[in-house]
Amino acid sequence: MNPIHATALAFAEAGVSVVPAAMNGTKAPIGTWKQYQLHPASREQIDLWFSGSATGLGIITGKVSGNLEMVELEGRAVSEGCLDQIRELAASSGLQEIWQIISNGYVEATPSGGIHFLWRIADEPVPGNLKLAQRPGEGDSLLVYSETRGEGGFCITAPSHGLVHPSGQPWQLLRGSPSEIPMLSWDERNAIVDLFRSIDQSPKREILEKSLINKVATDEDLPGDDFNERGQWKDILKGWKVVYEANGVTYWRRPGKDIGISASTGHVGDNLYVFTTSTSFESQRSYSKFGAFAHLYHQDDFREAAKALRSQGFGSQKMGEIPTLGELMAPNVAPNLALVPDIDADHIEPAKERSSWYPRPLDLDGEIDQLVPEFLARVDGHRLFYKGKINAVLGESESGKTWVALLGVKQALDVAERVIYLDFEDSGKGILARLRSMGVENAKFKDFIYANPDQNLTLEERMDLVDALSEFQPDWIIVDGVNAAMTLLNLELTSNRDATFFSQQLLRPLAQSGAGVITIDHVPKSKDNRGDYAIGAQAKRADINGSAIAVSVSKPFGRGMTGELNLKVTKDRPGSLREHSKDAKFAGKVILKSDASGKVMMNIQNPQMGEEGQIKPTHLMEAVSRLLEGASMPLSKSAVIKETTGKTESVMIAIKCLIEENFIEIENGSRNSLNLKLLKPYRESKELGYEVNSFELDEAQDA
Repeated sequence: MNPIHATALAFAEAGVSVVPAAMNGTKAPIGTWKQYQLHPASREQIDLWFSGSATGLGIITGKVSGNLEMVELEGRAVSEGCLDQIRELAASSGLQEIWQIISNGYVEATPSGGIHFLWRIADEPVPGNLKLAQRPGEGDSLLVYSETRGEGGFCITAPSHGLVHPSGQPWQLLRGSPSEIPMLSWDERNAIVDLFRSIDQSPKREILEKSLINKVATDEDLPGDDFNERGQWKDILKGWKVVYEANGVTYWRRPGKDIGISASTGHVGDNLYVFTTSTSFESQRSYSKFGAFAHLYHQDDFREAAKALRSQGFGSQKMGEIPTLGELMAPNVAPNLALVPDIDADHIEPAKERSSWYPRPLDLDGEIDQLVPEFLARVDGHRLFYKGKINAVLGESESGKTWVALLGVKQALDVAERVIYLDFEDSGKGILARLRSMGVENAKFKDFIYANPDQNLTLEERMDLVDALSEFQPDWIIVDGVNAAMTLLNLELTSNRDATFFSQQLLRPLAQSGAGVITIDHVPKSKDNRGDYAIGAQAKRADINGSAIAVSVSKPFGRGMTGELNLKVTKDRPGSLREHSKDAKFAGKVILKSDASGKVMMNIQNPQMGEEGQIKPTHLMEAVSRLLEGASMPLSKSAVIKETTGKTESVMIAIKCLIEENFIEIENGSRNSLNLKLLKPYRESKELGYEVNSFELDEAQDA
């Protein structure tokens, strides 16, 4: 028995659901695996999968595997000393015993130098997949340093090797075995997860607000900003205990807690970042000194906080200024708070902080990430849109582009990823009806929130959006109706300046949250003027830093009909999508099949064989097959073309495909005619492996 097979059986015996991993470097499961998120594979199925030459083994986390959770520390984090940092923090915060439990349980190394820790949760359900720690990369990108695989998640395990990883390197077991996966209480799990969160340096709420809210210009020093410069955390966090200090970062423990850490200061600027959910602070949010004090001592009333700060001598003494962003996020000092200005005769002026315009050397030693799409999967596992980027779905009215986006939403909800839907063209009832009709159960909507904006993006509205991003932490954000959104904001569709402003004010800040942004936009009706992008200014295209997919109808759809949509790649800035697209531009074909009752079968097929630039016409292949099945004798090729509804060129391609795949053959007929003889029936649904879902098709089909 090969090692992969033996390990798969060991995991199964330990109550873990296993599936084979693709041997093509995608780090994805092979084929359809949703059913194994609910029920483990049988021994017979496992033997069938792994008894041959398989080199990839994956496991499914969550309830199906006994409340299993995986935490990964990425290779870049290990190489930068984050593992040592977490280990030292565990020892300093009273978590040494729990750390030893997970370190001596199941631990494995990934091909990129990362670490996987596996554990089970004894007394609470496993959360969904979580990003625990990220750091800024090049441009607007965020590099993942630590993340989990939770309910419905998938990860590859040792001893997978060979083509499973793009590098060809193996996953290696470091300690333990599947039977030694430790069990943690919910509190123990949260304490350990907080250690991994402590290395996070991603932009938090304040940075998002600075992108979304224009700071009021003034020559005066405002009390909130002044307090942020001169305030001391020890005077603000009364009752909190300093647990550990290293590299300019201070780790704090909340009152009433004996072990572990609850927050840090100095990690991302001189801000407070709260890990715990057991205080009045919002967890996983960054607070300035002003913001923390306003929350603790003034019930988040920033104006009152600013007044009190001014009475204590902070800021200029001119009254009546409008609070800046700093004041909106910072606290008012307490009447008796003693603050001493940082004045030192030996003070050395710090190095000038440079703007993004100041050129810097490239990081020659840093790991270069090859981004891969993570949203909207084809049946072969490849996906079309990128996380942390601005992406686009483009098409004419009634082209099916909203259905395409909603298929991605459904797939995301199926694996407990969070989605925000900003809708400028439809209604909440319309989107709810579509998702429900696609088979999205009510329980899944806990990971979905919706907005139908009808106001300009003023200060109050920006704050609401910032709060939603901070509280909900979406994986994906759909912006349905770019033209309608720009019109709502009083922007000109044909103005490059306005298109850039729209991106800077809305789309880029949304992507800076770490979520993948999917915009839905219209193309001109005229094919002569359409080009590769949407109606309006060229700057719309320039601001797409992920992928753009154009949707076109090859076969109309509606209730009781089968429709087909072609997906064309019109932009792929990271470059990983074209690699898996036919001729570097055809991303796939959407099959949307409905019966009279509203049942539908919908998925995205990878590009099939056919003439140059053509996608395999599977519906015509079935039509030709059924025609021959109903005939009492072979039919001539010309008769088949005449009797099959469709373009002559497409029918000829269908016949060619059927011949090459041995469904029909050519035989000589009378008078030198060429007849087509059926060898075996062809069925589109059998080839495409439809997954049956139920949904209602609106008569309008698509906005």
